[in-house]
Amino acid sequence: MSRESGFSFLYVSEVLGRRVVDPSGSSLGKVDDLLAATGEMYPIVRGLVIRGKEIGRKLVPIPAQELRGLRRGSTLTVDSNGLEEVALGPHDFLVRELLLDQQIVDVQGAKVERVNDVHLLATDRVWIVHVDVGFTGLLRRLGAEGTVRRAWRLSGRELKDELIAWKFVQPLVELEEPGRPIRLKVEHAQIRDLHPGEIADILEDLGKDEQAMILGSLGPEAAADALEEAEEETQAAVIAQLEPSVAADILEEMDPSEAADILTSLPEAHTEEIIAELEATEREQIEQLIAYEERTAAGLMTPEFVSVPRQANVARAMAEVRRMAPEIESIYYAYVLEEGGKLVGVTTLRTLLRNEPETEIGEIMETRLVTVRPETKPKDIADIFQKYNFLACPVVDEEMRMMGVILLKHAFDELLPEFRREARA
Repeated sequence: MSRESGFSFLYVSEVLGRRVVDPSGSSLGKVDDLLAATGEMYPIVRGLVIRGKEIGRKLVPIPAQELRGLRRGSTLTVDSNGLEEVALGPHDFLVRELLLDQQIVDVQGAKVERVNDVHLLATDRVWIVHVDVGFTGLLRRLGAEGTVRRAWRLSGRELKDELIAWKFVQPLVELEEPGRPIRLKVEHAQIRDLHPGEIADILEDLGKDEQAMILGSLGPEAAADALEEAEEETQAAVIAQLEPSVAADILEEMDPSEAADILTSLPEAHTEEIIAELEATEREQIEQLIAYEERTAAGLMTPEFVSVPRQANVARAMAEVRRMAPEIESIYYAYVLEEGGKLVGVTTLRTLLRNEPETEIGEIMETRLVTVRPETKPKDIADIFQKYNFLACPVVDEEMRMMGVILLKHAFDELLPEFRREARA
């Protein structure tokens, strides 16, 4: 603990287990926990939870003045008339229960950490300002911090603390008790502000309950973005534990081919429950994709793509791109279709941007088409991507009707073995 006039820093481990007495010196018990409340940038510690033979488990207002001058081995004096039952409001939490030895997400570092101690600032009030995720926090709780620090200094090294500011902390313990709401969120640490890839990395470090809790805090769209960046095993594990309606909401926001891949890895009964919760359009698309053989072009394609008629102009094509952008994660090409869905040409976004709005698509489209059939195998698909440097490849039936596109981004894991074989050849 460090002290300066008017304020001091200390750790929760230095408070837990402290003997508590009343003004007459009679023992009341020991500090069992601290009660804090969110709602401001830093949670305020409102009271001590004391456990004693005579009083049971009671809450007493925090003795900020006493904590500010706390010394090793000293007792805490509290007003015994202030004892009350431990009752938590919707913004309250018990510090040891919620944080100590629990996992949290360091939002700034985008990683999962284990809390070894909690750092407090004592002024006229007591605030939680950091969590300690370092080795020193563990040593402190074992009573060995001073000894180890001295040993390190003798070896010419300094033992460093690893503190995470509270505003970057997202607790992962979800507490629910009769008559009181779930308490999870810390208002100033928003996981949803992280990049989907960072959230995916976090999910892969968590257990099932924490994964479900994180996704539940994100909302369907952000959860879908994160899952699309996760490994296949994580995708399936997360969706498998969600309620079918929740899982369906997330899958509807994903690329249909990704959603179909996840569902095919689940038990059939669970897959059917989730599919039943899907909206009609998404259900039809995903059921069709599931029906295709996995290691084929049809199994790798997505049915979502931008299409325009030959007679459309660039302005109309760009309007279609903008309309479809919220639904399609990656747009590289606009496919030119005739009546009946027959593919007759393709143009790139770059080409559209370089031409005048009134230019007719038929004048600038590429008519030498490279396509694959639904039964085409990964080796042949990989050959096409390598030969032409495509980012997407159209899938057509025997009459050149457009069925979907294979996006290199989504099919890369399936095609990677073929790329490696080609590189070794």
